[in-house]
Amino acid sequence: MPDPHFYHRAGPFTLRELGELPDIELAENVDPDLLISDVKPLDQAGEGDITFLSNPKYADAFQITRASACIASRKVLDKLPKGLSILIATDPYKAYARVATKFYPPASSSGRIHPTAIIAPSARLGADVAIGPYAVIGERVEIGEGTVIGPHTVINDGVQLGARCRIGASAVLSYCIVGDEVAIYSGAKIGEDGFGFAPDPVGHVKIPQLGRVIIGSKVEIGANTTIDRGAGPDTRIGDNTWIDNLVQVGHNVNIGKGVIIAAQTGVSGSTVIEDYAVIGGQVGLAGHIRIGTAAQITAKSGVISDIPAGQIYAGYPARPRKQFFRQMAILGKLAKNKGSEND
Repeated sequence: MPDPHFYHRAGPFTLRELGELPDIELAENVDPDLLISDVKPLDQAGEGDITFLSNPKYADAFQITRASACIASRKVLDKLPKGLSILIATDPYKAYARVATKFYPPASSSGRIHPTAIIAPSARLGADVAIGPYAVIGERVEIGEGTVIGPHTVINDGVQLGARCRIGASAVLSYCIVGDEVAIYSGAKIGEDGFGFAPDPVGHVKIPQLGRVIIGSKVEIGANTTIDRGAGPDTRIGDNTWIDNLVQVGHNVNIGKGVIIAAQTGVSGSTVIEDYAVIGGQVGLAGHIRIGTAAQITAKSGVISDIPAGQIYAGYPARPRKQFFRQMAILGKLAKNKGSEND
């Protein structure tokens, strides 16, 4: 249950209002004027609450829930408990996300600028921009309307932020252009120097990093993630891409739209990740490779060569997932037989 000390709840809403959200409809014989005051899990929901059922293994809890309404798919309508109103959705989990967001929308900007914030005279701030304590806004910075800058955050010279962005505490942004409705969480570092040098036994020679980081709209960048600026070409992150905490993105990387990258993944320089690829946690990608559209890479894989579009790869070196598991099974049998010979 969301703690009201931290979360502000909107509503209540009628089932008719909730049914107007995308991909949701009211089942037959449902009272559209029934008021719903909160969203809760199946086993915690009570009168006035709405819950959801997306996993069949929770069907027993569905039967005994005390919720007033439930989001579910058509295939469970015959298991409807008496008195429970149903909102029908093809994907109940996604529908629940939309309903929960309606009850708990992201906080809008207060429009307040803390007196300890340091703002350069040439910075341009849109309407209702909020800036937290001890934040630093550099020269020629442009910040779009409704954007919120957290405490101790540094927005360095020349950075451009779109409208309704959320920049967490202690983030540092440099050499970057950011679209609208982007969330960059606490401690993230965007636009730092790329890892570019020419090796030399006397002393490595630094290669100037002269590019930028270009981030599209509706992107999420997790806490303590780092994205290096390009060496000459820009580092690019496409619209609606979500990057988890503790991810490293090297210089000149080009990430398409709708990509998902889980925590502790490292993306080496000049790698291309095409649209809608999904990369699991702790994956390592070598530089100058291409991950195809909608490809998937399982957690802890090591990728040293291109992955074709739509393929699922696993292991180190990463290979097609079925091949990886087949090889692991063969190795397991060989090890077992070897152990039997030594007994």
